[in-house]
Amino acid sequence: MVYPTMHSSTKTDHIINIRITHKTARVPLLESVVFKDKTQALTELQAMENVAECLLLQTCNRIELYLVSEKGEETLNNAKQRLAKRSAHYEEAFNAIETALDHEAYKHLMRITSGLESMVIGEEQVLNQIWEAYLEAEKAKTLGPILKHLFNRVMTVGRRIRDATGISKGAVSVGAASVELAANLIGNLKDKKILVMGAGETGTIVAKSLARRCLSPVLFANRTYSRAVTLAENLGGKAVKFDEFQEVLVNADVVICATSAPHLLLTKGIVSHSMSQRTSQNNLIIIDISNPLNVEKTVQEIPKVKLYTIDDLHLIAEKNLAERQKCVEAACQMIDNELVILDDDLKKLSVRLIISALLSDAEHIRQTELSKAINKLGVVDDKKRKIIDDLTSVLLKQTFLPVIENLRIAASKDDREAINIAIKLFDKEGSNIVDKDTK
Repeated sequence: MVYPTMHSSTKTDHIINIRITHKTARVPLLESVVFKDKTQALTELQAMENVAECLLLQTCNRIELYLVSEKGEETLNNAKQRLAKRSAHYEEAFNAIETALDHEAYKHLMRITSGLESMVIGEEQVLNQIWEAYLEAEKAKTLGPILKHLFNRVMTVGRRIRDATGISKGAVSVGAASVELAANLIGNLKDKKILVMGAGETGTIVAKSLARRCLSPVLFANRTYSRAVTLAENLGGKAVKFDEFQEVLVNADVVICATSAPHLLLTKGIVSHSMSQRTSQNNLIIIDISNPLNVEKTVQEIPKVKLYTIDDLHLIAEKNLAERQKCVEAACQMIDNELVILDDDLKKLSVRLIISALLSDAEHIRQTELSKAINKLGVVDDKKRKIIDDLTSVLLKQTFLPVIENLRIAASKDDREAINIAIKLFDKEGSNIVDKDTK
């Protein structure tokens, strides 16, 4: 790997956020820009000109890119166009995409981890989703010191805000909101026949919410039958083999689809066939909260079939927000306070290459001169060797401590002149910087 020279450290790394979310786009538009292969997406994003680091956060109601680049506005505009071009409706997608740079970017991210940007305020599932996105980027090797520091910091702050404000206490998730929607649509769920498709994290949340409301056993269908069995045993429900769920549709009152399957599971043909055998006069309520959607939109054309998606959860989300308004205000104040600290941390991080180079060069000189001195002394036992080694190490650290601290202060104050002077003073030979974080 080729490391940049000291002179390149005068450039500023910008943090960029490009996003399309439930706030500006309905589900079909969101789905039109979804990345099917997230690992490939990360590789392609990092290959963009001037992009040094990247992370992709993709959930059922948001697709967000986080990039690090020396060219802030230029990279932001390129990434926005790139995301919009994924949709067949370029103009609509372009207008729905929001952007943020530096302070506003990590303020937005901190709002997400604190639960303020979720459709259902305070829901906790997003924390796991962010962590999964972080691990995916780490595995794809698209993370660097800036995004690593940013995401670890905001995750810590997000949890602290949730604990301090109680914003997540009793909050409903998207999964629980879907159950609330079903109850609003058909009334009491106690004697209704309900099928849950999916036994992952969201499906489990749905199942637990239903278990508190239903007397009749809830039916669970999942690709991995054993997971459906485990969920059914834990919640007093009944597992259904995935290739048999069509038989259940014949008599079901509600179907909540919460899988991560990349293809349609309930097509118009499948649902039509089940409805043709139906003896009940009740409507079939289908609620699709899958990511991506797993129910074909045209099923709503079938008589007595009513289809709902995440777009239909807004009324429940608004009710949840009203109940948490005081918590939201307290969380916003905490975020403002934490942003001051994060701003300072990221500015100091900008001089990491210079500091790393200074210490690396100084340590190299120390080791060379120490070796010469030991050789001149002749036979030196291990105890004396350690005393000399410790002494030179302490002297080096004490000598460079004020320099390092002043560099960090200069970064905090955006004092590029002081940083440039330090580069000129310590880079007489144009030596290369070695960033230990990238080794």
